Amino acid sequence: MINIQHIDHLTENFYECICFNPEHYPKFDQLQELFYGAGKLINTNFDTPLDFTVQSYAQAMMHQIDEGNAEFYVQQEISDTTEVFGKIAQRISVYEYAFAVDTPQPWKRGVNYIQYIFTGGKWLITSMIWGDEKEGAEIPKTYLL
Repeated sequence: MINIQHIDHLTENFYECICFNPEHYPKFDQLQELFYGAGKLINTNFDTPLDFTVQSYAQAMMHQIDEGNAEFYVQQEISDTTEVFGKIAQRISVYEYAFAVDTPQPWKRGVNYIQYIFTGGKWLITSMIWGDEKEGAEIPKTYLL
């Protein structure tokens, strides 16, 4: 049975997997289980988009952690809109994030566009593209309802 709560849970698991602090590494070993195939992740926050598979994303992040360039990261969904058609779905997932435990509120925000497929009796993420909010690219108010 196709159930939107399964997409909610899958998305929550994604956010949990990428968060970390000095005592707990990200759960990159579990991240691959949330994706269909190699997965596709695209970061649009730079002049040239950064294009990853789940594996290359995990490797890039672990390199930053191992080099001491990243010690803490938390990202959580604050609003979402999900559309389902048959065995495919898409979600506009508004998130907030912080790079330090003592980051004052409000945190910085951004938007993930996430695509899903229902296969093998479960939902999996096929791809994700994201960008952070900045001047000239504010999150639409309709995304925050």
